[in-house]
Amino acid sequence: MIKAVLFDFDETLQDRTAAFEKYMDTFMAEYLPELSCEEKIKRKKDMVDTGNGGYVNREEWYQNLINIWNWEKAPSSKELANHYDTQFGYHNVVFEGAVPLLKELKRRGIKTGVITNGPSVLQHKKMEQSGLVPYCDIVVVSGDLPFAKPQPEIFVYTAEKLGVAVSQCVYVGDHPVNDIEGALSSGMKAIRMNWGWFKNQTLREDVPVIDNIYDVLKHI
Repeated sequence: MIKAVLFDFDETLQDRTAAFEKYMDTFMAEYLPELSCEEKIKRKKDMVDTGNGGYVNREEWYQNLINIWNWEKAPSSKELANHYDTQFGYHNVVFEGAVPLLKELKRRGIKTGVITNGPSVLQHKKMEQSGLVPYCDIVVVSGDLPFAKPQPEIFVYTAEKLGVAVSQCVYVGDHPVNDIEGALSSGMKAIRMNWGWFKNQTLREDVPVIDNIYDVLKHI
């Protein structure tokens, strides 16, 4: 019997690709307002192409962009990384089915929560601004802990905090390793959200695949 359904956040409960598009517009307006529309489009493509879906060291990523763009008098990569960590959370694009799904799970007496990797300030801001916290029994951010996905410890830690066995939990996420392999290694069941950077990559026959978050209900 399933007693808890837990979720990744980016590309699972929210369309991180769309959110990043909004963030890039803010970034360009703040740091490069003098550029032509054509040049802004080009640089946004550079940000997407080098961004690895958000799985980067942000200071190194921004330094690489500074170099690619030959950006004279650029702010430090540290300042730009801090801008991302403090401002990205204001640009959430939560999937339409996320709130109805969480409400339905709660109606069924199933506990809900989020396990997300990333810096504390960034991920907590995303959750605060998402409007999803009231529908979650727990929010776990790797930046607050000595372990992160795909380490099984973070999944076990969350189940223990909820007071349920890992075998009674389902974890929903888009990353084939951090989310799916991590959850399975802890003893949880898994559902793959087929969206974003990892879409159609390393799908498994033993793990249900969805492309609409509300379809979680079909697999619990």
